[in-house]
Amino acid sequence: NGTELRIFRGATAGIIRVDFSPDGHCFATSGHDNINRIWHGFSGSCLKEFRGTSVAEDYKFGARSLAYSPDGTVIACGCYRDNDDVTTNKVGILDVSTGECVR
Repeated sequence: NGTELRIFRGATAGIIRVDFSPDGHCFATSGHDNINRIWHGFSGSCLKEFRGTSVAEDYKFGARSLAYSPDGTVIACGCYRDNDDVTTNKVGILDVSTGECVR
């Protein structure tokens, strides 16, 4: 019926992509603030934040896409960085439980 159920606070810029976990309890977002986030769908809390394909290496990369694996254990993140005339694109596989880049 279009009733607003919850407002999720934490993103500092527009959201580009949303993907629900296979169990439907959580969802992940990718936004213009270059941060991927995992949210708890019922409480509204932000469970994790990922910058780029790994927090340590890619803080300057823009996060632009993401998708859960069918079993919900990892998220694939697509990132890019514009450097003068060169654009670098990367895909990282992040472990949902630890936030570590596994590939």
